[in-house]
Amino acid sequence: MNTVDELIEKLTPDMVASLKQAIALGKFPDERPVTQEQKELMLEAIIRYEAQHTRETERTGFIDRSKATCEVPDPAADLIPTRGVDDD
Repeated sequence: MNTVDELIEKLTPDMVASLKQAIALGKFPDERPVTQEQKELMLEAIIRYEAQHTRETERTGFIDRSKATCEVPDPAADLIPTRGVDDD
């Protein structure tokens, strides 16, 4: 394999699931710890793989904002209650 893109093309869904598990557990199936650099590389591989092979709604990190019910608070509102303490 000459490029990262070729490597991503060779990944299978099972391999991606294994990468996700290693990241979540912080270790490989053989109990070796996953380093921070390895986590970053595996996350990049997962994201790139999913961008090519997975629907957006099923991708890692997807947030469905279409059903959001929260509202943006009024910035002028006093969100932190105070006890009427005088400022001296």
